[in-house]
Amino acid sequence: MNAVPIFEAKNKLPFFIHKAETEGPIPITRRNKEVAYLVSKEDFEAMNASPRKSLADKLHDSRVEYGLEDDDFDYTEYFDSIRDRNYFGRPGAEHLFDGV
Repeated sequence: MNAVPIFEAKNKLPFFIHKAETEGPIPITRRNKEVAYLVSKEDFEAMNASPRKSLADKLHDSRVEYGLEDDDFDYTEYFDSIRDRNYFGRPGAEHLFDGV
C-alpha cells in the first residue's frame, strides 16, 4: 500500500486499521516523509515475538557465516605478544594503573 499522509490517516482511521489488518503495515507520512507505520496487532506481536540477539550472539553468527566458528587461533596471546609493555609508564607495567 502507498504511504498515507497523517491527516488522511486521522480522518479515515477505521478504514486504514482494516487495511493494516488485511494488507499489512501502512506507512504514515508527514510532509512526504515516512514517520510511522500503522500495523495490525498480529503483525506487531510477530515483530516482538523473536528475542533480540546479544552482541556475542551476533558475533558468533557472523563467525559461522564466514566459516570461522572452528578457528582456534588464540587472539589474546597474539595481541599480548605484540603489545609494548613499557608503553604505560614504567618497565614491566601491563596496565596504565599498575603500580600507581
